Amino acid sequence: MSEIFVGTNFHRDFPFYFDQDWLVPCYADDEPPNTKGKFINVLEKTKRYRNTILDFKHWYEDISDIMFYKAMGTQATDYYTINSNQDAEYLGSACYRRFLWIDSGRDMSMKRITMTASEESYKLLTDKRMKENALKYLEESDIIINREVDVGTTVEQQYLTYEMKEYWDLFKEGIVKVNPTYKSSMKWFTESTRCHFEGVYITKKHLMRQLVSEYFLIMEHIWDNTTDIFPDKEKRSINCSEPFPWRYPGFLMERFVPFFIHANSLKKTEVPLALLR
Repeated sequence: MSEIFVGTNFHRDFPFYFDQDWLVPCYADDEPPNTKGKFINVLEKTKRYRNTILDFKHWYEDISDIMFYKAMGTQATDYYTINSNQDAEYLGSACYRRFLWIDSGRDMSMKRITMTASEESYKLLTDKRMKENALKYLEESDIIINREVDVGTTVEQQYLTYEMKEYWDLFKEGIVKVNPTYKSSMKWFTESTRCHFEGVYITKKHLMRQLVSEYFLIMEHIWDNTTDIFPDKEKRSINCSEPFPWRYPGFLMERFVPFFIHANSLKKTEVPLALLR
């Protein structure tokens, strides 16, 4: 078992082969993406883990499985990662086209590096050197994450510019309900103008398990109290600019990860985001 296990969520075809054990391609669907490599089906129930993202499907009982998987997105793999009894010391989250650039030798001051989605790019991003650099950073830091960006307004206002207020209000309620010690940190949402979007990170095993467990407890609060589990613009008029507002579980996780870092005073190492086009 690798010292690092980064569950890397895929929902589209993936023609390039991952031939290493630390950035692990995963999917949540009945059939894997078209791929040369071997994927982990995070829905399988085996003796190695008890829980899958389907633990939460009952809230979406009127929604097809495929649309539920799309609504959950990367969080389906995150849930697998923390519940699969990984022997790795460090766990992390990535997705089919967003990775961390952990090459300490060059371009480390950039916020984002755009790369062609090619076999050469995947080999570079999964290179042994990247893993070795990550392990060095984690000797001194609690978490490696892509660089934060200035959103030009507060984190809260930036969210509300595009997304639905109902889920945001329930999200904030849920945070304090799940972990009352976070109450003193909640002003971060209304005061901070900087945020780590994308949610690509590697951290200590116990921290990812805490982060993802708290997130799903917060989501349960939202699902228990929302007027619409799956807001769909094809079925009703919705006043927000986001074309697929049912993706709010992922949008909220993008804000919860940096809040979690802030509220727990984690020591972080920031690196560029590698975005594959």
